[in-house]
Amino acid sequence: MLALELLAVLQLCRSNDCDGNCAGTAFLQQHHQLMLQRSLNVSQNVSQASGLLDRILFLTEPWDEAQCARAPWMCAAPFDCLNTTGQVETLQELKQHLAKPSGVNLQSWCHANPTQWQPGFECIIKQDLQGYAALMRQSSIEYHYEIYDASYCFMSGHCENDQVTLNTTVQEAEQLCDERFPEPQGWRSVGLQFPMPSPPFWTMADVKQIELLACATD
Repeated sequence: MLALELLAVLQLCRSNDCDGNCAGTAFLQQHHQLMLQRSLNVSQNVSQASGLLDRILFLTEPWDEAQCARAPWMCAAPFDCLNTTGQVETLQELKQHLAKPSGVNLQSWCHANPTQWQPGFECIIKQDLQGYAALMRQSSIEYHYEIYDASYCFMSGHCENDQVTLNTTVQEAEQLCDERFPEPQGWRSVGLQFPMPSPPFWTMADVKQIELLACATD
């Protein structure tokens, strides 16, 4: 998901908040200042932030027909969240090894919180990367997560990336990830271990871990 996260960043840069001008570092510095006051109350409490991450990231109940009725695309290929093929790993297995032998693990989306099902539809099924980016931006604002998105984007330099477009494919994203995080200890061998934020921003180690996870999940 690295390429897709980059698009979400670009969507932020091209929003009305910066008058349609993607100014990269300058915008993100401004974004830090604007969002710090709005998010500080949430990010100061580590346990509260941890609970927030859990609610955003992971599904707490196994998939069943009722959930499939809510999001039928999640129970069809390429997700197959009912696991009719027996190829969907458990969350514990993903914590050890996230990527598939062939590359990105789209079925890891089956463990995502329901708030991520619609973005998954936009991203993977419709392949509407701009629509996906808009949903992720909306989610960031709704969950008061802007300060972490801003620090992640700023520290990664994503707004200055010119390799990702609205037509970037999964295969092209994998190649970008291979170039950025080659093996050994690259994105193909990472486990699903999401870092705990250190208020008020991520650390550089956190940022790298998030990028590895993004690559492994598409």
